[in-house]
Amino acid sequence: MSEAIREVRITPVAFRDPPLLNAVGVHQPFALRAVVEVETGSGLVGLGETYGDRPHLRRLERASRSLIGTDVFDLHGMWRLVDVALAGDEGIGGHGMSGMVTSSTTTDRVFSPFEVAALDAQGKLLGRPVSDLLGGAVRRSVPFSAYLFAKWAGHPGEEDDRWGAALDAEGIVAQARLMQAEYGFGAIKLKAGVFPPQAEVAAVLALRAEFPDLPLRLDPNAAWTVQTSIDVGRRLEGVLEYVEDPTPGIEGMAEVAPRSRCRSRRTCAWWRSTTCRRPSERMPSR
Repeated sequence: MSEAIREVRITPVAFRDPPLLNAVGVHQPFALRAVVEVETGSGLVGLGETYGDRPHLRRLERASRSLIGTDVFDLHGMWRLVDVALAGDEGIGGHGMSGMVTSSTTTDRVFSPFEVAALDAQGKLLGRPVSDLLGGAVRRSVPFSAYLFAKWAGHPGEEDDRWGAALDAEGIVAQARLMQAEYGFGAIKLKAGVFPPQAEVAAVLALRAEFPDLPLRLDPNAAWTVQTSIDVGRRLEGVLEYVEDPTPGIEGMAEVAPRSRCRSRRTCAWWRSTTCRRPSERMPSR
């Protein structure tokens, strides 16, 4: 089966974003995204989405023109076309709000939404969920976790939002109470790497006291040194379900894992030790 790409549409969108803090700064008042539509010759449309900053949008437009006429099943061919279209372009943009510096290439970031849209189109053409194209679903449902952030009460020059400030353990717990009251999440995750590690340990312990039966997770966005990761892991032994990305790189995680009694979880987004800045023990005060 083959189905050629007839048209690609890229639609920028912006939506309100609160002043959430992470290891590299603060979220801006608006989050910028882009919806990618890949339409095949039969009129079927596959959807993808990605970052929406101006440099990234320019790359998306340039890459999209190279995909016209390509078989929507030829993902490797699509990647090569995008790579050629972006030859020599390794500039800024396309990182979004991740809070981490990733090791992904410009080609990978630009190709990703087209790949997802192509997979969506493939699934629709075959009458199968995309999970079937990727080896089959692992599970039929996924539980949701509350996702807590340190945050300002509002963006500078704007009114405070209803969540208020969360700049210490008390504020983090208040945020968690409101989330749990509204949504009843089955677990709680805290974005860390913002304040000194001891302050974030205190926030986790306050959450444990307030929610003794809920699994707790901690994500410092690889902002900690190996030693800090080990120290925090030992301090929170038996308190956390896991720590996500405490320190940069596979080498750093390999040092942490056997020396910390707290379970660590590696995600797909990593800093390469050869390209990342030196992790700091704390961020500058704001």
